[in-house]
Amino acid sequence: MNNSRQAWMRWMLLAFVANGLGPFGLKILDERGLAAAYRYQYLIGWFGGGTVLMLAALLAIRQLPGKWELLLAAAMGLGAFGGQLFSSLALAHKIPGHVVFPATTGGSLFVVPLVGVLLFGEKISRYGIAGILTGTAALLLLSVS
Repeated sequence: MNNSRQAWMRWMLLAFVANGLGPFGLKILDERGLAAAYRYQYLIGWFGGGTVLMLAALLAIRQLPGKWELLLAAAMGLGAFGGQLFSSLALAHKIPGHVVFPATTGGSLFVVPLVGVLLFGEKISRYGIAGILTGTAALLLLSVS
């Protein structure tokens, strides 16, 4: 495996490990009564840090994104930012975390395959269906209070 591929895989592993930390931090802010004062700073710091980390990964492999990739990344980032913001607002309105987080996770569990099928004509294999069903079962089990 070449060095740029190894570097890219390390960055992707870091992104995978850090993936759930953003929502976890929102819950901590809410539990400590700090969400109203620091919600936007937290989200801007989290997503800004992710942007800097991604730019560092791209520089490490000496590959810069094109205009289409930048536009797509910005749209995805804004969507993720909005989802985290609304999750934080739901927590602020005393909707329990065991309802908020499965709802937001479940949304992507169904929207991503739906977009793949409708916009890109992808076929969902037996393994894909099994994954969706397993994820749904996991979310249902986590949501039971």
